[in-house]
Amino acid sequence: MYRFLLIPFLAATLAAQQGPGAGPQPGRAAKEAQLLAQFYELRVNRIRQSLGLPEDRARALAERWGNWDREFMDRGRQMMQMRAQFNLLLMGPGNEDEKNTRAKPLLDRFMELRHQQEDGKRRFETDLLQGLPPAQQVRMILLVEDIQSRIRETLREARRGGGRL
Repeated sequence: MYRFLLIPFLAATLAAQQGPGAGPQPGRAAKEAQLLAQFYELRVNRIRQSLGLPEDRARALAERWGNWDREFMDRGRQMMQMRAQFNLLLMGPGNEDEKNTRAKPLLDRFMELRHQQEDGKRRFETDLLQGLPPAQQVRMILLVEDIQSRIRETLREARRGGGRL
């Protein structure tokens, strides 16, 4: 069941990452909201099962996790767009000095986003583990790593199977 819910969530995530050129799609927002709600419930259940926390605490942790996902994906999307700009700049016309001049602000912004990703992950982990005893902190770390690993695995499989979910 976990993989069954994960694939539609990732499909919605990738569709949302298509950016402004994708154009409005009727019903997409409603479908994405429904999938995000299912994924949220999946996280709540997994947190309750793994950590034995009460419903309200599990929901708060799942909400924080979802917020981090959205922040992470937004910055990741921005970084992907900047990588495309890097490629255009490096492959485009101009001598090395001109490319250096144009690349500097892009590089500075990219590095800022990368630092924000790292800082965001540290804040997320601190927030998630706050108030939990050490054994539950370990369980939460393992749970996050397990779910994130499954997401990466599902994305790799989707890329191998045709590129789109």
